[in-house]
Amino acid sequence: VDLGKVRQGDQLVISVVITPEQRRTNPVIVADLLPAGFEIETVLRSADGDRASGGSDGAFSWLGEIDDANTAEARDDRFVAAIDVRSEPVRIAYVVRAVTPGAFTMPGANAEDMYRPDVFARSAPGRVTIDTQSAGTGGQR
Repeated sequence: VDLGKVRQGDQLVISVVITPEQRRTNPVIVADLLPAGFEIETVLRSADGDRASGGSDGAFSWLGEIDDANTAEARDDRFVAAIDVRSEPVRIAYVVRAVTPGAFTMPGANAEDMYRPDVFARSAPGRVTIDTQSAGTGGQR
């Protein structure tokens, strides 16, 4: 996605992958702050992705395996999830819609071990621009 050309009404899938450096259970809290101008529509579950265990593909199978978090919440200004990270990377995902035109700062996502404050990660911040929705073509003038 070109974050400089998002249109009002566009839906985007946000995929957060947490890759552990240590081979032990890390109970992780992920907080992904939304840029202004976006609203969360839904949190994706494992059934929405590609089920490697032989099940049918979900609607978002192109994303690959989506892991189920212990808890996942869509709040007004952020996505928050608690998930156990062990030896393999985990993916959590959600869908947002661009609702308000403008240029906004995109804060990075934070992942923190719940019990060891020295185990954490942050993604890079960025910028996003939402343009107004264009008028439909067709119809009578």
